[in-house]
Amino acid sequence: MADAAGSGIRERKKVRTREALVEAATELCLRDGFDNTTVEQIAAAADVSTRTFSRYFPNKGAVIAAIADEMDVHIATALSAQPADITEYEALLGAHLAVFAPDTGRLTPGFQRMAALIAIVNGSHSAKASAFAHKQGISQNAAMTVMGRRMGVAFDHPATRLISDTWTMLFATSFGGLGLPGNDPIEPKVVCARLCATFELFRRSWSPWSGAEHGPEHGPEHGQPHASAPG
Repeated sequence: MADAAGSGIRERKKVRTREALVEAATELCLRDGFDNTTVEQIAAAADVSTRTFSRYFPNKGAVIAAIADEMDVHIATALSAQPADITEYEALLGAHLAVFAPDTGRLTPGFQRMAALIAIVNGSHSAKASAFAHKQGISQNAAMTVMGRRMGVAFDHPATRLISDTWTMLFATSFGGLGLPGNDPIEPKVVCARLCATFELFRRSWSPWSGAEHGPEHGPEHGQPHASAPG
C-alpha cells in the first residue's frame, strides 16, 4: 500500500513538472521569441535543473510541440463525437471547429493552446521546422488513436499516419503569417475561416481543376468562407 501511494505521488510530481516546463517555455517564447529562449532559461523558470529538463524533453522544440499534444486531447474528444458518414478529413475539420468554437465569443482552452503555438511558430523559422519534425516523429497521440478506432485500424496504420501528416500540412498552410505585422490576428473566427478555406482548396484538388469553378485564386488569406462544420 505504501509503495502504491509513493508511486502515485511520484507520477503526479512528474506531471506537474512537465506542465511547469511547458508553461515556462510558452511564456518565454511568446515574450522573447523561440530563437532567443534557451533550455537553461526554461528550466530556471520552471525551477528545475537542465538535467531534469532533459528527462522530459530532448530539446526546446519538443517542449513547444508539447503544446500541440495538449490541444490534441481536446481534438480527440471532439473527434469521437463526429458522425460516421463523413470522411476522416471532414471529421478532423469538424472536431477542430468544435474545439475552437468561433461563434461562442470566448477563448476555449483548446484554442488558447493553438493560438500560443501559432504565435510561437510564426515568429521563428527554426521553431516551425522543429515543431514539424517533432510532429512527424510522433508514433501515437490521442486524436490518431480515436481516428484509428473510427477507421477500424491500428493508430499506427499507414492510412492514419497519412491522414495525420496531411492534416499537419493543411495546418501549416492555413496559419502561416497569422499574428505577424500586416497579417490577420490570431482569433477563433480568423483561424477557423482560414482552416475552412484551406480545406476547400484541398477538397477541390481531388477533382479535375481545369474548367471548374474554384472561387478564390489565392490561399486561405484571401476570401475566407464562413467557418462552419462540414455538412
